Amino acid sequence: MRRFAVIALFFCALLSCKEEAVTPTALPLASVSVENVFAIDMPIQLILPGTTSSVQDVEVEARVQGWLTQRHFQQGQEVVKGDLLYEIDATSFDLQRMQSISVMESAAAQLDYAQKEYDRNEPLVKTGAVSMQTFDQLQSQLEEALAQLTQAEAGVALAELNVSYCSIHAPISGIIGKTNVDVGTLIGPGTNSTLAEIVQISPMFVEFYPPANRLLQMSTTIDSSEALSMQIVFTENLSEGQPSIGGSALTTNSVNGSLVFVDNTIRSSTSTFLARGEFINERKNLPGTYAEVILQLSVVKGALMIPSKAVMQQSGGYFVWTVSSESKAEITPITLGAIQGDYQHVLSGLTIGEAVIIEGASSLHSGTSVKITNPTEAK
Repeated sequence: MRRFAVIALFFCALLSCKEEAVTPTALPLASVSVENVFAIDMPIQLILPGTTSSVQDVEVEARVQGWLTQRHFQQGQEVVKGDLLYEIDATSFDLQRMQSISVMESAAAQLDYAQKEYDRNEPLVKTGAVSMQTFDQLQSQLEEALAQLTQAEAGVALAELNVSYCSIHAPISGIIGKTNVDVGTLIGPGTNSTLAEIVQISPMFVEFYPPANRLLQMSTTIDSSEALSMQIVFTENLSEGQPSIGGSALTTNSVNGSLVFVDNTIRSSTSTFLARGEFINERKNLPGTYAEVILQLSVVKGALMIPSKAVMQQSGGYFVWTVSSESKAEITPITLGAIQGDYQHVLSGLTIGEAVIIEGASSLHSGTSVKITNPTEAK
């Protein structure tokens, strides 16, 4: 009897262990962070590298030959149109002007005498006291004297012009480069007459090369009320001793510009074309400066946006992890649009307000129950 009791207790214990083994254990919820899908009016932008170039680049030249006596600028300085740059010895040109004035005065006297002779003899022709032949000679002398005065006046004007050319002024405003000649050099036609170069710095061009498929859009809007919005961004090194932000020695500044030129030829080697923007160069960037050109091509109304870090890729395309109404993780295939900073435009697959997992997705499986650690993001 005692033996049967021990066996019965053994079987009861065995059954109790079996029941404990099949009791399911609840798995912990996966912790995830989410962000809701939101909508914006998203600008479609084309970002391209560009290089600045001058609107005008003018060589300063001497228009008369002579000895350079003075230079009135510092090399590399900014000059204004009309500023005096160089002076040429004007002694010989002053003498030529004086001589021309003397010739003009003599011609004026000759004209005065010829006019008086003509006036004196004109009434005598009618009475027969003076022959018509004599009167014709007087008229011819008057016309010749008038022509000589006109020629002499032109000679004075030319002489005065040559004197003015002895003072060489800036033809445009801009930055003047190094001088190519020193004081005491013989300059002018027949010599190396290019004295210096002036580069206009404001307004300034920025040249860039958009892809060929944008040629029609850009060329049709250049002169219309729908002109493309343009921003030119410059990256600059901070000057020595100037504090940097976040340990970076770079800073950026941007200016607004306008599209002013689109070439009519596509470069076959690169499938691009030349385009040119114009902007007010208040910071005096020099020609050849690198810039980033941002063109706003259009605006997508109500574009759905998600963080770029939420996007994953598999063989079938792109997807994101979303959280269902039952707090379960689900794989949601999506179609991507353009990137805007840290966010991705989604063309299809999501609706506004959906919770997209941005952290904690590495260990998820479809249907996994999740706990949102930033519930304020899931609305």
